[in-house]
Amino acid sequence: MKRYALIAFLVLLPLWAGAGVVKGKVTAKGKPVAGVQVSDGRQIVLTDAKGRYSMKTDKADSVVFITTPSGYIAQMTDPLRPGFWQLLTKAPGKTEVHDFKLVPQNQDKYSVIFITDTHFAADPSRNDLKRFKGTVMPVIRREYRQAASKGAVFSVNLGDFAHDRYWYDFGLNEYAAEQFLSMAGYPGPLYSVSGNHDNDGAVAGLGERTDFVSAWNYRHTWGPSCYSVNIGGDHWIFMDSVEYINDGEPDARHKNINGRRNYVCRFLEKDIEWLRKDLEYVDRNARIFMCCHVPLLNDASKSEVMIPGQAALMDEVFKDFPTVYVFSGHTHKNINTGSGDFPRFKQFIFGATSGSMWQHPVGYQPIGSDASEQAINVLDCTVLNPSPRSVPISGNLSPMRVYDLNAVGDFYRTDSRCGIFHELYPVRTWYADPSFTNMVYVNYWGFAPGQTVEIFEDGKALDVSTCLRDDPLYVITYITPKLNKDSKPSKSNLKDRKNPHCFIATASTATAPILVRVTDAEGNVVCEQTLIRPKPFDKNAK
Repeated sequence: MKRYALIAFLVLLPLWAGAGVVKGKVTAKGKPVAGVQVSDGRQIVLTDAKGRYSMKTDKADSVVFITTPSGYIAQMTDPLRPGFWQLLTKAPGKTEVHDFKLVPQNQDKYSVIFITDTHFAADPSRNDLKRFKGTVMPVIRREYRQAASKGAVFSVNLGDFAHDRYWYDFGLNEYAAEQFLSMAGYPGPLYSVSGNHDNDGAVAGLGERTDFVSAWNYRHTWGPSCYSVNIGGDHWIFMDSVEYINDGEPDARHKNINGRRNYVCRFLEKDIEWLRKDLEYVDRNARIFMCCHVPLLNDASKSEVMIPGQAALMDEVFKDFPTVYVFSGHTHKNINTGSGDFPRFKQFIFGATSGSMWQHPVGYQPIGSDASEQAINVLDCTVLNPSPRSVPISGNLSPMRVYDLNAVGDFYRTDSRCGIFHELYPVRTWYADPSFTNMVYVNYWGFAPGQTVEIFEDGKALDVSTCLRDDPLYVITYITPKLNKDSKPSKSNLKDRKNPHCFIATASTATAPILVRVTDAEGNVVCEQTLIRPKPFDKNAK
C-alpha cells in the first residue's frame, strides 16, 4: 500500500462503523501456550488451554500484540525484532487471524543494553551512520558477548531512533534506520519506545489524529506505542510519553515538513487505561521496569520535563508496587534521580548514544550536551537492586572530568573563536573573567542520590557548590568550532547549558594539587581523582 493511500486509510479508520474480530493462537514448539495476554492496545484477553484467543475490536490502534511470558521470547521477525506484534490490515468490520510463536529461553540470568537518542539521519555532513557503525557498534557487540556468557541479553532503544527533521532530506525514516542497524550487525533482540523525533513531520493538520497517523512508520517498524514483556519473572513496560502536535509554521529548510514538529510530553489517557489493565495481571512481588523516552522525573522531587501532574498520575497507577525502575533519554544528559515526592520511582536518564546528535567535528571528542562521555548503558538484572553501568565509547571509564579554570581562562582569553563566542553570547559564562581565578570545576556525570562530592586542597576541604554553568569542553567542542567573523547569534545558544552534576570550588593557590572525592551515603569512596595543576585545557581535555 502506498504511503499516502495508507495515511488516508488511517484517517478514515475511526469513521468506519462496526467492530470486527481478531483471533489466533499462541504456540511454542508447536504446542499451545495458555494464559498469554493478547491486546489490541485497548483491551486484554488471555489465551485458553488450546492457546487460542479471540476479541471483538474496532482496531483503533491498528496492531495486535502479546505480552511475552517469562521463560519465552517471541520468535524473531528479523535479526533485530521480536515478533510479539502484528499490524492489523483489514477494515474494522473484517475478521483477521494472527498467530504468535514463542521460543523457550532460560532467563534465570539476563542483562539489558540501552541505547537512546541515536538520531540517525544519513546526513553526509555528520556522517552519523559511519560513525555509529565504526565506533559504537564494536562496543555494543563486545558488551553483548560478555553479557551473553552469563545469560540472556536484550536491548532497549529509548527513542529518537531516527530524526523527523531529516526524514525526507536523506530518506532515512524509522524503518530505513532499523534496516541499517540490522545490516550493521546489531545483536538483537531490540525493544523500542517512541521519541518525539520518531514521527512523520509530513503529517499535519489532522487535529487529535496527528499523533496517531504521524506514528504509522514507527508502528510499522517497532509495533505498538505501549506494551509489556515479562522476562525472568520481571515485568517490563514500554510507554509512549510524547503526543505529536506538528502544527504551526513548518521548517522550510527541510523537505516535506508540514509543521513545526512540536509535541507535548505526556502519557495519553488511552495508554494509561491500558497500563492499568496490564498491571492487573502482574504479581505484586514482581520487579517493575518502565521505559519511556521523556523522563518521568527530572530531579529528585518533581516532574519538570513532562507536563505537570504526570508523575503524580503514574505514582497512583503504580500504587501497589513499592519500587518502579524508570529508564529514559530525551534530555541528552545523565541524571540519576529518586526519592523526594515520589520515592517509588528509581529513575535513570541516559545521555545520547549519538553524543550530541553526531555534531562533533572531526578531531573532537563526541561528548554529550552535558559533556559526559558518549556511552551506552548495561543493566545486569541478576542482582537484587540493579543499577545501570555506563560504558563509554572512548574507553575512558572515569565518570568525571576536572578542570583547572586558570587554564580554561587562558584558553578562552587567547582563542579567537572563543572571543567571537563572547561577543555573540555575552550572557554565557566567560571563564576568562578574573573572578574564576584558582577555581576548580568538576563535572561528575555519575552522580547518584545520596552521594557527596568533596574537593580538597593539600588535605583541606574546600567549600563546594553546585555549578549551573557551561561545561567549557562542551563550548569549545560544539559551539566555537563553527564560529567565524561573519557568524550571527543562534537562539539555541543564548544561555548556559546547566547540568545538575557539576560542582565548583575556589582554591587558595594556583599550583597545589586538588583531590576530588565522591562518597556514598555510607561514606564509602565511590570515585576520586587528583588534579595536578596547572592542568592544560584544550579540545582533548580529559
